Amino acid sequence: MRQSRFLLLFGLTLLCPGAALAQAAPPQATPETIYSDAQREKDQAVSRRTVETMLAAAFSLENQYAKWKEPVCARVFGLSAAEGWFVERHIRQVARAVGAPVDTADPCRANIAIFFTDDPQAVLQAIATARPFMVSGGNQKVLVKYSSQAWYTSLKTDFNGVKTLDIPFGIAHPEGDCILQGASAPTADMSSPAADQTVGFCEMPYVAANDSRLHTGVTAEMATTTVLVDSKTVLGMKLGEVGDYLAFLTLAQAQQTGACQPLPTIANLMSKGCAAADTPRTLSKIDTALLTALYEIPDNPETLQKQRIIGAMRRHLEATFGKN
Repeated sequence: MRQSRFLLLFGLTLLCPGAALAQAAPPQATPETIYSDAQREKDQAVSRRTVETMLAAAFSLENQYAKWKEPVCARVFGLSAAEGWFVERHIRQVARAVGAPVDTADPCRANIAIFFTDDPQAVLQAIATARPFMVSGGNQKVLVKYSSQAWYTSLKTDFNGVKTLDIPFGIAHPEGDCILQGASAPTADMSSPAADQTVGFCEMPYVAANDSRLHTGVTAEMATTTVLVDSKTVLGMKLGEVGDYLAFLTLAQAQQTGACQPLPTIANLMSKGCAAADTPRTLSKIDTALLTALYEIPDNPETLQKQRIIGAMRRHLEATFGKN
């Protein structure tokens, strides 16, 4: 009887080999990625160092960071029409991927201006004459120091919703009012008449704030970004890597020291002497995690923004751990 049963099972196996093999094969499970406490501490340290050395805080608000609240619109000058369009579109794509607002109108009202030129200092002087607010944000000087350099103009919004330029008080400008209302907000659109850019610098305004130890009552936001790139620096580079670099430089207020960062970041692309391992040709996981964390944190007038960005960045690094 046993022999008959064995022969019967053996015959069924021959008739349905696939079924027998399917039953014998172990279930396929997705392997879990092990994220240890040591790796968590490492990513936390990387996140803290990245925020402290690569992200510039708002000029007059300690531990608060400006980001785009108005939809971003980039204009590129000094490249061919096709090349400029590619870079502008690339910046929009990166902005959308990290959670920044994007202006989809065509044409759109520019708040990011990027100039490729053989004489950056001369172009900078011309911009300072025609659009002084574009290069006078914070404590920045009208001086080209690096082969690629950005100037940021940011705004502060007080508890009553009044916006003011975040600049050193006492900088004189003969036209306009330093208090901004709606349509008078600054623009980087160089094609519009200079008369429309009546944004000035005045004495210290009154700022309404419900401040405390944890809240300042004032929020920061980016208004314009101006980038000058020495044309000779980008010779031989691909438009994609230049686009990634410019997206990083324009979507957040970056610290600019000219020194190499000791970690893989697109910010090293234009710096000389950086280690090859620290000079990726695209946005690295660290770059993407930093930008995403910046736009992910709540838009609150608080002094805890720095800690929130660090924590959010670490979580994004954890989510991409083990991935290329």
